Amino acid sequence: MGQKPDKTYDYICFSDVVYERDSSDFKKIEKKIKRRLKYYNLGPYDQERVAYIRNLKNDLCREISQSTKSKYYNKSDFNYADLSDFDIDKMTSDYLKTYTKINESDMSQIFKFAVYIYYMR
Repeated sequence: MGQKPDKTYDYICFSDVVYERDSSDFKKIEKKIKRRLKYYNLGPYDQERVAYIRNLKNDLCREISQSTKSKYYNKSDFNYADLSDFDIDKMTSDYLKTYTKINESDMSQIFKFAVYIYYMR
């Protein structure tokens, strides 16, 4: 996936909630988020913020899982699934209109990670 993204509050939260399969995972994931936020000195755990990021995760999962039917899908010339199969820049600009609390660089990194998890794996 290239370079490692900076550890930010939103990215830390997203990188954990992306692995949730259902609501039974919430407590386990929230405990992990709290531990990582403390480790990276990113501030106290904010339940509303995590719920906000969880909503973003759900929207991304639905969009990316559509694969070729997604409006952001743009098949690359590669034989295998590739990050460039999705228009990350367009996704970023569109989703920033809805999820205004997340900054542009975090949003871009979140999308790259989401495409990797929900499409390339």
